[in-house]
Amino acid sequence: MPVDNPLALALAAFTRRESASALTTTTAAAQTTASLTVGSNPIIVTPTLTISNGVIVGQSYVTDSSGSTLVYTLVSAPDKGGKVTFSATTDPNYVKGNFVYLPDQSVLSGATNEKFTIMVAQSTAFDQFLGNIPILGSLATPIINLLHQTPILGDLLAPVIGYSSLATFNSNTVLPATNPVAYTYKMPSFDGTLISVNWFPATGLTAGQQQQTVLDGPGLATAGQTDPYQLYGISGLTPGVSQLRDAGYNVVTWDPRGEFASGGILQLDNPFFEGRDVSAIVSWVAGLSASTLNTTGDPVVGMVGGSYGGGIQLTSASVDPRIDAIVPGIAWNSLNNSLYPNDAFKTAYGSLLLLSLITSGARINNQIYLGVLSGDLIGRLSETAQAVLSSSGPTSLLNNLKIPVLFLQGTVDVLFTLQQAIDNAQTVLANGNTDVKMVWYCGGHGVCLTGPTSPNPNLANTITFLNEQLKGIAPPIGSEIPNFQYTDQKGNWYQSTDLPVAGSPFFGTPEQVLTNASGGVLGIVPFLGGSGPGSGTPPYQATLPYSLGLASKASNAINVAVNTTGINQIVGSPTLSFDYQGIGTNRFVYAQLVDNKTGLVVGNLVTPVAVTMDGQTHTATVNMENIVYTVDDPNVDNLTLQITSSTTAYWSLTSYGVVNISNINLTVPTPANISPELLPT
Repeated sequence: MPVDNPLALALAAFTRRESASALTTTTAAAQTTASLTVGSNPIIVTPTLTISNGVIVGQSYVTDSSGSTLVYTLVSAPDKGGKVTFSATTDPNYVKGNFVYLPDQSVLSGATNEKFTIMVAQSTAFDQFLGNIPILGSLATPIINLLHQTPILGDLLAPVIGYSSLATFNSNTVLPATNPVAYTYKMPSFDGTLISVNWFPATGLTAGQQQQTVLDGPGLATAGQTDPYQLYGISGLTPGVSQLRDAGYNVVTWDPRGEFASGGILQLDNPFFEGRDVSAIVSWVAGLSASTLNTTGDPVVGMVGGSYGGGIQLTSASVDPRIDAIVPGIAWNSLNNSLYPNDAFKTAYGSLLLLSLITSGARINNQIYLGVLSGDLIGRLSETAQAVLSSSGPTSLLNNLKIPVLFLQGTVDVLFTLQQAIDNAQTVLANGNTDVKMVWYCGGHGVCLTGPTSPNPNLANTITFLNEQLKGIAPPIGSEIPNFQYTDQKGNWYQSTDLPVAGSPFFGTPEQVLTNASGGVLGIVPFLGGSGPGSGTPPYQATLPYSLGLASKASNAINVAVNTTGINQIVGSPTLSFDYQGIGTNRFVYAQLVDNKTGLVVGNLVTPVAVTMDGQTHTATVNMENIVYTVDDPNVDNLTLQITSSTTAYWSLTSYGVVNISNINLTVPTPANISPELLPT
């Protein structure tokens, strides 16, 4: 699974959470002095906390004369609510065992002490053998750690399970601090629900100084970042705490309502819940002495984040005018249109989203469970489930949004497709807001099977955009962010002064590439010969279960060659129509465009086409998913339209039938106002 996939990040977060929660039991052995060794114990741990550039860190606190592989475990979490995060291998300054400590706000003055305990243990061949046993291996680590902490028994077993030492760290060894330090706080929201927020000072911030603030929202089933050295939110899409701090911003991350350390019930970025939580965070930021303010109670605030962290920006900024600029990444306009397009349920990704919430221990609205269950079993969402989705996210609230926006959306995003960003931009532009920009990159909820484009402008654009909108720093002449940037299937970049919304001068004359083409008879059976899973080939490959949401070339399909002669580029939503006559239980057939050169479905996207299987003759017309496809040579860069019987993206176990399709027409949109772009390396 590629690192930039939001669901992969969610499962990674779950793994980290389970590793920590399974090891929080503290026995009497944990209270021993860390510097003592028993017998031939070669490990000496000396509790040492220092402040490094506004962050409390633990480093160089272990001496090991054996040269063994060591394992570091938080066995007793900070007792006042603080957070400990071990250094990640992706951190620029990674050292195994080093950690960051975010003290609870209540201990910043030094009047109250907060303590936590870390165990350092050897990893022996016996430990590794047990850990590699299928299924049972997952139980081995917590049992071994418990043995390490058991008096006498741990010492007796040390030659087998390894030696270990414990260290108890105290916050009052470094607090109070002269300059601002990063900390965590459970902030009461509008209804008293405690939302866990993490505050980080801008790099180099000293006492008495103020800076603008960026709220960095996490993806679904992912906790707010607690590692100040983390470079990315969702890799290649959003900047992490490290980049934002180095750009001169105070940063706030948080665990959304119903997840991780926050209370309440998750409502899917509902403006009346999660939206008001963000408003409470903004009010809290306004009261911090290190915050730059517009006026009293109104801090200078921007927002970044992807997926769930993108949706909350649109929701929050639509209801709270104190937010000054947002950069929503791979977000949605309507969850109904995203998860239930044309009344077809996105079974694969809907189920994966729910699974990520369950495995992360989220507390969610029960209607979400029922909605996904009914979608999986019968392919339909109840009116109640649709109402829950309709109430979650921005939709009509965007009529109020008049601040600068930089939209980041993925050309291969099979969950929140390009149309979601187009719909968002269309509404915001209608408000008279002319400061709207958009980037389409190869990524999102899906996999870039053609290979990621490099360099990617998302991160640089985000910092440039925030600097311009929050700090008033204009980019150097020639490095301004284009209104619209996008990449094609070859990794080339293009730009335009116009956004790809309805009625825009961006579009030229549509090209009719199929006219009354003959079709054929299509048998409808679940899965057999249909589209997906779209696995790709190494090194650009999607693995199960994520590949289920991606389209692939189908073997049970009506295939029609698409003439690309005279077309330079397709950008936007092709329009498909055909006549049909059929009988059966299926409610849909599925349309997609296959790149004959690569064998991949363009954008990994398949479009459900609603059909009425009553034996009568009907005409179906549908706007297919938006794509980007460049034709350098029509003899090489050409397409096949496939109309297939089924797809794993919208699986259905009850769809059977036969349909005769004829008179196929396909029109594709072409750009009129673009120029190639060479991004700086």
